[in-house]
Amino acid sequence: MPGDLQQGFRLGPFEIVPGRNRIAGPEGERRVEPKTMAVLLELAAAGGATVDRESLIRAVWPRGFVTDDVLTRCVGQLRKALGDSARTPGYLETVPKTGYRLLVPVQPRAQAVPEAPPAGEGLVVLPFQNLSAGAQDQYVADGLTELLIARLAQAPRLRVISRTTAMSLKGDSRTSPEIAGALGVRWLVEGSVLMSGGQMQIVAQLIDAGNDRHVWADTWLRGLADLMPVQNEMARRIAAEICGTLAADLPEAKEAPVLPEPVLRHYLKGRQSLSQRTAGTLREARDRFSSVVDAVPDYAPAWASLAEAEMLLAHYGAEPVTTAVGQSRQHVDRALSLDPDLPMALAQRAALAFFFDRDFEGARTQLARALELQPGYVLALLTLANVNTVLGRFGDALDWIEQALLIDPLDLGIHMNRGDHLILHRRFGDAVTQLEAVVARAPGHGPSRLRLAWALALDGRSAEARAMLARVAGPESAILEYGALVAGATGDVSGAGACYGKLRALAGETYVAPWALARAAAAAGEADAALSALELALEEGSSSLPFAGLTPAFDNLRGDARFATLLERLGLPPTYPAR
Repeated sequence: MPGDLQQGFRLGPFEIVPGRNRIAGPEGERRVEPKTMAVLLELAAAGGATVDRESLIRAVWPRGFVTDDVLTRCVGQLRKALGDSARTPGYLETVPKTGYRLLVPVQPRAQAVPEAPPAGEGLVVLPFQNLSAGAQDQYVADGLTELLIARLAQAPRLRVISRTTAMSLKGDSRTSPEIAGALGVRWLVEGSVLMSGGQMQIVAQLIDAGNDRHVWADTWLRGLADLMPVQNEMARRIAAEICGTLAADLPEAKEAPVLPEPVLRHYLKGRQSLSQRTAGTLREARDRFSSVVDAVPDYAPAWASLAEAEMLLAHYGAEPVTTAVGQSRQHVDRALSLDPDLPMALAQRAALAFFFDRDFEGARTQLARALELQPGYVLALLTLANVNTVLGRFGDALDWIEQALLIDPLDLGIHMNRGDHLILHRRFGDAVTQLEAVVARAPGHGPSRLRLAWALALDGRSAEARAMLARVAGPESAILEYGALVAGATGDVSGAGACYGKLRALAGETYVAPWALARAAAAAGEADAALSALELALEEGSSSLPFAGLTPAFDNLRGDARFATLLERLGLPPTYPAR
């Protein structure tokens, strides 16, 4: 198969992105199963010649027996994605008693797909088991898991599932092939840690999920005089063994300062708190990272983590923006002075540049370097998606989100983020489909329900939107904001006005973000109030401002010269016309 096909190609009006199993066309995009995409690639490689059924089955399913029905199902899925018909084919023809052929020539993709590791060769490190007597020693097994994931993620052509998704699999009772199938990976790493009598026993093994076969395993026994050097050594050694087995290049590891055992515990627990993304856990993470840098001032990852905690506190409105962002800048600068090539610090600086400076080109430069060093760093991938959306490069934005989902497929926030982007791209029907899937996975997740209600309203499904909104439990301010957005999108100006009035009254009692007030006021047709709130958001340094030119919430303001002037002051590019 020509290697360039894996980088993407066009089939008539359809854009084919193999690495993400995506087919995008005039009516939106569809994701197909990996085997279905493999069938399409074999047909594309044939250049319009007929490929017999036996050859297709042998190429796509080399290690197992499958019936013709399986191939037929894949062909049916392709036809559905292409809007094609078996009776009157325009793209994919059945050659009776032989096989299939493409009727449309394959064309190069106009813009290259961002390079990504092959989807089928991904790897997940399952949480190492703690076999020690004390449950309090779980952090040791978790720390080794995290260090190993971080080390393997540096391999340029190895797609490593992120810590967030990996740690969510703790205690998962599914078989290795079942977990691999759910994550779209081929390789699994399992392991355990046993501490007893002043020694640590580490067991690790690599499993090929395709046949549930153990392809490598080893056991090590180490003293516990210094815990962190042992963890670092084992993470490097296990990663080297795995990459050697898989013939994957792995850059030379950098030597890092040693953290004493109590400090290491603070750092690992801080990372755990950081991933939970609530105001309370972010403050806890900040406190733990502060204690780490007080004890070991030259540990760059702790400074970068501290910077991320401060930025997220500002992003979620839990701390004053000017104070928290200022602290975040100082901490990330400190991290980069210690390690200029630390991916997490580079991605953090890029996020600050995007959200708070609106320096989109500067953010892209930092992100390119971060992804060069660690191709699967999720924060960098998502920030790059944001940059491309704001610059109007919507296809590329979704490509970067797809890459993030390949790395972190179980992260609910990324799936919801994709729905947000689809709303900004004015693909309301696709946004509904995406957010419905999120709500199906997490029925009680209020933010997803609120977004789904708005997407339904924007898609013209007023009754469904109101019904969804009525079933949301959450902060009063968020319900009132989205109540105004839903009402405004369905033409109920008085209903939007009522929600905005209640939100404004609430703002007199507690903090309500100016961005929320601006969106609600715009939905209610209160242009003056909306623009005043946007000015407050600018003074506050709201991280939502880069999206001001795109969000449908401000469609009512697009004919107002004051809004155009504000966008110009924000340094934002030309925006959508009103719907």
